[in-house]
Amino acid sequence: MTFSDARVEAALDAGDPDIGTLWELCMLFEFDREETADGIARWLGPAEGLSILDCACGSGFPALELIRRGYDVTCTDGSELMLAHFRRNAGVEGLGVRPELVLWEDLPRRYAGQFDVVMNRGGGNYIYAGAWDEEGLADQSAMAEAIGQWVACVRPGGRFYVDITRAEDLERREEQSVVHPTLRIGRHTVDIAETISIDRSSGIRTWWSSLTVDGTERTFQRRSRYLRHDQLVDILEGCGLTDVRKTPVRGEYYDIYTGVRA
Repeated sequence: MTFSDARVEAALDAGDPDIGTLWELCMLFEFDREETADGIARWLGPAEGLSILDCACGSGFPALELIRRGYDVTCTDGSELMLAHFRRNAGVEGLGVRPELVLWEDLPRRYAGQFDVVMNRGGGNYIYAGAWDEEGLADQSAMAEAIGQWVACVRPGGRFYVDITRAEDLERREEQSVVHPTLRIGRHTVDIAETISIDRSSGIRTWWSSLTVDGTERTFQRRSRYLRHDQLVDILEGCGLTDVRKTPVRGEYYDIYTGVRA
């Protein structure tokens, strides 16, 4: 498969691939960036006067797409590694966006009650609360605390948007393995293999990936405690959100839940 993708090509040209590079590549299989941004924009409504916080902006998707559409998006992340990808991607897109390095626990002190919409996407990245860079394990209380910190940044009457692993994937008992088709991106040849397993006895989810770029293989592993949909709903309602519901959004790969801050 041949892809023409300036962001991904720039990531590969930047040097040794890291977990951010892997995420950029995996998104090629999971998202059409423009379609997803269009779907989110339809949910958001008109851009005029709407303030948005993307509190886990990562490498910039979909924040950069929304900014190009005229939305006022404040972008924060707690990982300097991911923000390096964001800054490069913003440069590729010609956008003068300055993301901020802010840990989730510091968000309420800076942004309490300020935003019409707070978004957190990335395959339910709260499962890595406080543990992404350290590759540790966050328990459910840490996940709930992180989500509460995001909700605190929503103004009364504002909306919250969060994703979670698809229900059918959480319910599968067998290991999920996939070997993606070989990619040709610019001058680079890329092969990716992924395995996701869930240990029901321990409640631990493991994502293992092999990334081979131009013949050199690197492996990555992230372990987390998974969260069921009903547990996420309980946390969202416990944070003071009303009208919590699973919301269909065109172009999203994961399931979306939304709510309104009372």
